[in-house]
Amino acid sequence: MNEHGVALVTGLVFLAAASLLAVMAANGMSLQRLQSGHHADRARALENARIAEAAARAWLLSRPNSEREMGCVADCVLPVAIAQPGALPPQPEFESLAWWQAEATHAGLHPDTGEAAGLPGGTGAPLWVIEELHYAQAEAVEEQPVVGGIAWYRILGRGTGKNPGVTAVVEAIVARPWEGEFEIAAYPPAEGLGPFCAQFEGSRPCGVQAWRQRR
Repeated sequence: MNEHGVALVTGLVFLAAASLLAVMAANGMSLQRLQSGHHADRARALENARIAEAAARAWLLSRPNSEREMGCVADCVLPVAIAQPGALPPQPEFESLAWWQAEATHAGLHPDTGEAAGLPGGTGAPLWVIEELHYAQAEAVEEQPVVGGIAWYRILGRGTGKNPGVTAVVEAIVARPWEGEFEIAAYPPAEGLGPFCAQFEGSRPCGVQAWRQRR
């Protein structure tokens, strides 16, 4: 092979190598974009799940004392949209969308009426469920509002990203005083959730006691 032939072959090899590197770089950039988009969608799903949990908590703290059967510890009359202890499946985070749509409340709607609640509904239809876990009588505390009992609740909030298959579920354990001489929170909350629990000045369990992401 003469020098021109060798140069031609060498040029073709370099051209093929350069083309291969360009394709690999383009594929790498596409993969990075896909990974970045998936990460952003997971963050969006988590934010929507947080919106759902916060909406459920706001509604729970706004329920008047008359909606829960006074002093009851088992098989009680509970406010609408609150499940009895043990009523939810062991792993609701893995239940189907159909289950959530049947059992849960949309974060932007009032569970009593189905009307808009004036809260941010997020995107991807954030949903929430509440389960009562335990109720106990409360002892009197000097110079504090009268409280008849404390109930503990499990709140689950579900959110999705732009891709409905990207799902997040968060769980909060929330304490709520009942049956006493204290102010009930507004719903939707005008100034956040602080004022309701603040009136007990730390003398009673109130508000979020534990929080985790379940999915």
